[in-house]
Amino acid sequence: MQRSFVKLIARLALSMGLLMLTGTSVAQDLQRGGRYVLPPGSMPAWTVPVLRLVSATHVEPTTGVVLSDTGLVLVPEEFAGAGDEIIVLDGGTDIIRNGRPAKIERRFTVEGLQVLSVQGLKRRGVTLASSPLEQGSEIVLTAFPPAEQIALGEPPLSLPATVLVYGENQRPSVSGETALPNVTGALVDTCGNLVGVSIANEIQSMESSPATRYQWRDTLLGILRELGVPPSESACSPVEDEPAAPPVDEPEPEPVVEDAAPAEPEIEEPVTEPPEEVSETEPAPEEPAEELLPDILPPLESGADEAPAPVEETPSRAWLWLLAGVSLIGIGYLLHRVRRPRTGELAKTDGNEPHQPDTGAQAAGESEAPTLRLDSVLRISGALADGTEFEDSCPVSEHAINVTIGRSGTDLVIDSRAVSRRHVSLNGPWRELTVSDLGSSNGTSINGVPCLEGEIMYIETRDVLVLGDARCALEIGPRSGAGSIES
Repeated sequence: MQRSFVKLIARLALSMGLLMLTGTSVAQDLQRGGRYVLPPGSMPAWTVPVLRLVSATHVEPTTGVVLSDTGLVLVPEEFAGAGDEIIVLDGGTDIIRNGRPAKIERRFTVEGLQVLSVQGLKRRGVTLASSPLEQGSEIVLTAFPPAEQIALGEPPLSLPATVLVYGENQRPSVSGETALPNVTGALVDTCGNLVGVSIANEIQSMESSPATRYQWRDTLLGILRELGVPPSESACSPVEDEPAAPPVDEPEPEPVVEDAAPAEPEIEEPVTEPPEEVSETEPAPEEPAEELLPDILPPLESGADEAPAPVEETPSRAWLWLLAGVSLIGIGYLLHRVRRPRTGELAKTDGNEPHQPDTGAQAAGESEAPTLRLDSVLRISGALADGTEFEDSCPVSEHAINVTIGRSGTDLVIDSRAVSRRHVSLNGPWRELTVSDLGSSNGTSINGVPCLEGEIMYIETRDVLVLGDARCALEIGPRSGAGSIES
């Protein structure tokens, strides 16, 4: 059975064009000028193609990340289950020579990942970034394309993207302007260090999907700690090519422009000529003219005649402004006097029955005050990652639910360190109930779809709500002896 499966995979691998992909997947990572560069059509040395037998004529490929040289490979949890036949191709498409049988070693359900144990795989483990991502960091998705693109001979994917960081928890997210396709692959920084993994939702495709999940460096470090594998980390210092700019400062010798000073003597020469002619008539005004440039003399002469005029007009303008201000004050006073009798008359007419309207308004206000009846009980139940079951409930109004869930001091309490003190809030009527993450440390998801901080998502009766390591279910029922509160 095993040999027939091997032959089947060999035929399918060749027909799908995996020769080009896996033949270059072992290419060495390059460091050129401090930037991460991969040869076209190649993959990092710590990635491997993983195949799962779907039927007698079909296999499903995905991208695996080698965690250690002991043969541990990271893949999505939904990729394979118990009893599935899994093969890891190591350095070629010859299944007999390069195929490595694999089995599931451990599952990480909350993270949506699982670790395979591959026999005979001796590749060096991945190197993680030594520091978390920052706002605007650049990353690259490296992955084997979906099966349809593999069959067409498409090379491995190498797609750049930009990272955004949300909230106080500094949780990374891929920018919508650089959305990535719905494929499983490795996310590396500009130095080739692993910073996260992309987990495709259901069938892989080249179209982007809001359901694609991303697990980042902190989650991967936690998985390595759980497996007892010491992480290999490397810092990525940005390349500083800008120091080459100082040579631009050399053009400072441009002070040669100061040689323009000799132009002044040229201007002085024409100035000496006019004084000889004008000196015969009015020598006194000519003396200051010798100190000024000829181009400026005409405006000075024309302005000299107009200068005394503004001095005479200044008092008149001041009086005009003063009169305008006084007139405005007088107009305002007259308007005030005219309006006072009218308001007095209105006060007299309204004074006959001053209390009846106010009493009616108060009565209307009291009648409009909403009455909220706590006619139902909202119950939350589920289990933690270690199997511990929990349950809690609180009275609510089925048509106006406003409940907070957290570790302590909330309406519904889940006793788990992985649940934040105030984790999420539930709002709205039961049939249109919404969930909002309150900045939790370990995140929130509905049916595997992450709920980001500040995001509002609808939840239905059969949906699975994950808070940290707690998988929860919500239900509502009638409350015996329902009371009411005034709001």
